[in-house]
Amino acid sequence: MSNVRRLYELHEIDLSISDDKKAIVRIEGRLQDDHVVIDAKSKFEQEEKKLPDLRKKEKQMGWDIEELSGKIDEVDKQLYGGSVKNPKDLASLNEEFGHFKQRKSAMEDGLLDLMGELEKQQGAYDNVKSEFEKVQSRWQEDNGHLVEDKDRLTAEIAELEEKRKDAASQLEISDLNVYERLRKTKGGEAIAK
Repeated sequence: MSNVRRLYELHEIDLSISDDKKAIVRIEGRLQDDHVVIDAKSKFEQEEKKLPDLRKKEKQMGWDIEELSGKIDEVDKQLYGGSVKNPKDLASLNEEFGHFKQRKSAMEDGLLDLMGELEKQQGAYDNVKSEFEKVQSRWQEDNGHLVEDKDRLTAEIAELEEKRKDAASQLEISDLNVYERLRKTKGGEAIAK
C-alpha cells in the first residue's frame, strides 16, 4: 500500500475521532441541560403551595359557619322556647336572628366560591403535576439514550485510536511528522479530498 493511501486512511481515522469527540461534547451539554425539568418542577411547586392555604381557608370557613349555626340555634330556642316574654327583647332577638341568618348565607356563598376556587386550583395542580412527571420521564428517557450514545462513541473512539496507532506505525517518521504538523496548522484537515 502506498504512503499516500496510508496517510489518507490515517486522516479518515483522525476525522472520525474528531467527529466522535465533538458528538460527545454535544451529548454532555445536553445531559447537563435540565432547564426544562427545572422549569416544570418550579411550576409544579408553585401550584402545590397554593392548595394548603385554600384548604385551610375552607376548613376555617366551615368552622365559622358551624359556630354561627350554633348561635342561630341558641337565638332560635330563645325566640320560640317561650323563655323571653318581653316584646322588645323578642324584637331584638328576631333582628339578631335575621342578622345571623344573613351572615350565615353570605358565609355559605363565600364557602361555595372558595370550594369552586379550590376545585379549579386542584385541577391546575393536577395538570401541572402530570406535565412535570411527563417532562421528567421524557428527560430521563432521553438521557438514558444519550448516555448509551456517549458510551458507544467512547468505545468507538478507543477502537479508532487503536487503528490510528496501527496506521501511524506503518508510516515513515518523516511523513508522519509532516502530517501531524499540517494537521495542527490546518485545524485538523491535513489532507484535502
